[in-house]
Amino acid sequence: MRALLVLSLVATLLSAGSGRAEPPPLVFPLIEHYGGVAPLPEASYPPQKGAKIVFDITTDSPPEAVNRGLESVARYLNLNAHAGHAPSDARLTVVLHGGATKCALHDAAYRAHTRADKNPNLPLLRELKKHGVELVVCGQSLARNQFAQTEVAEPLSVAVSAMTVNVAKQLEGYAYLAIH
Repeated sequence: MRALLVLSLVATLLSAGSGRAEPPPLVFPLIEHYGGVAPLPEASYPPQKGAKIVFDITTDSPPEAVNRGLESVARYLNLNAHAGHAPSDARLTVVLHGGATKCALHDAAYRAHTRADKNPNLPLLRELKKHGVELVVCGQSLARNQFAQTEVAEPLSVAVSAMTVNVAKQLEGYAYLAIH
């Protein structure tokens, strides 16, 4: 009898946690298919106009997947759009290096280096550029990964180093967000 009571109590406790609320649906107010945001009108710290941010992205990703660091940049733009801000209300720079360097390659180079059909990051990179995001890849990471500068896709520029970009942007008052 005692074992039955304990078993009944455990079953009741386990079933109580199964009534979780469904997460709110994600919305994509500016950049479709990337960086969806959950509307949270009562939450504190809404996006502020005038933000200047350098996103330092080193995260690697599987060859067929969009880099999660780039998704974070899209999410930031979608958060701003959901708050009623224009893309021009923030100044954003993306710096790709380390494991994220391959995201900067054009399709033919990406295929040669990863065996994937195409670079899944290029549509998002083009969308970010369209909304005023500065896109930079580290020249040192290109060299260390044996990628030629001629293999870099058009929406990106090559910097001497990710370090020099990050320092320059911080001297210009940019907040630094490391996406590792």
